[in-house]
Amino acid sequence: MNKKIWIAIGVASLVVLMAGVSIYRQAFAKGQEVKVENPAQEEIADEIMIPGTVILEEEQKVYASPEKGKLEKILVKAGESVKKGDVLAKYDASALTLELERVKLQAESGYLRINQLDKKIKDVREKESELSKQIGKKAAKDQTEAEIDQLDSEKRLANIDLRQVLLQQKDAEARLQDLEIKSSMDGVVLQVNEENTADPAAAVKPVIHIGNLETKGASGNLSEFDSMKVKEGQKVVLRSDVLPDQEWKGVVDEVAIFPEESQTAVMGENTAAQYPIKVKARGMELKPGFQLIMEIETERKKALTVPAEAVLTDKDTAYVFLLKEGKSHKQEIETGIAFGSKMEVVSGLSKEDQVIVNPSDKLKDGMEVEVE
Repeated sequence: MNKKIWIAIGVASLVVLMAGVSIYRQAFAKGQEVKVENPAQEEIADEIMIPGTVILEEEQKVYASPEKGKLEKILVKAGESVKKGDVLAKYDASALTLELERVKLQAESGYLRINQLDKKIKDVREKESELSKQIGKKAAKDQTEAEIDQLDSEKRLANIDLRQVLLQQKDAEARLQDLEIKSSMDGVVLQVNEENTADPAAAVKPVIHIGNLETKGASGNLSEFDSMKVKEGQKVVLRSDVLPDQEWKGVVDEVAIFPEESQTAVMGENTAAQYPIKVKARGMELKPGFQLIMEIETERKKALTVPAEAVLTDKDTAYVFLLKEGKSHKQEIETGIAFGSKMEVVSGLSKEDQVIVNPSDKLKDGMEVEVE
């Protein structure tokens, strides 16, 4: 009797175990759960990100000019506002003033000489007129012609000398005017370095630096590759770590044709060429010299896109997994530009495809999957 009971208990346990195994297999035979999306046709932009620096779009730097002599007086101070045409500084004009006076005296002497010759010519003409009454016009002209020709020649030479003196006077007046340094813009005096006026050899800094603080922009350098893509007029977004919650809009104003001069690298290798770029922007609260990140939009177009996380790579091949008849299907694609969280698909997909956007590391080609 006890034996029959134990046999019954064993059979029942076996039935329960087999049922449990069956249920376990059914539960775990279920495929991986995945999310799917159709590729979307949307507008995307290709962007280049480079570091930059805040600059002033309008500024004037005045350096000491030894050929003009010594700066006699600086008429402005740092922080002062100036208008276009205001005199900022003056060079010593004493030597040039004396030169101008000498030239003016030479010009006055030239005018007197010409007036004297005109008077002599007039006297000879009157003499010729009186003689013509006595000996006839032809005889009178023969007697005075040589003297008049001589006086005319002297007058022509005197006029030439006078013109040369007047040119010297004009040059001296221009140089005297040039001894006044004037502001070329409305702005603020940013720096005054009076010590540079005493030693021209030490004039590595501008004597006077003026800038318009209302017109700020940005500058940076492009690599050889990026310089082929960036053009004037392209949109730029400017950001700074100083004010991380703000951004400023701008446009590319200038892309240099020639690279900036660079030093030869160690071991005789040349550094890569860098092409300066300038950006116009408005409303920046940053000071000149602050560091920026510049995002330059080089292209905007309509393109087929998928979430970037859906795109996988194997060596040089890009691919995605598609959902086809309940199974994963590996599909090679050609990708374009990345834009935010999206990736451009140049070829390999259509808008009707169902792309698995959350492929796991265990997902393989041909595996059964279920959509979440």
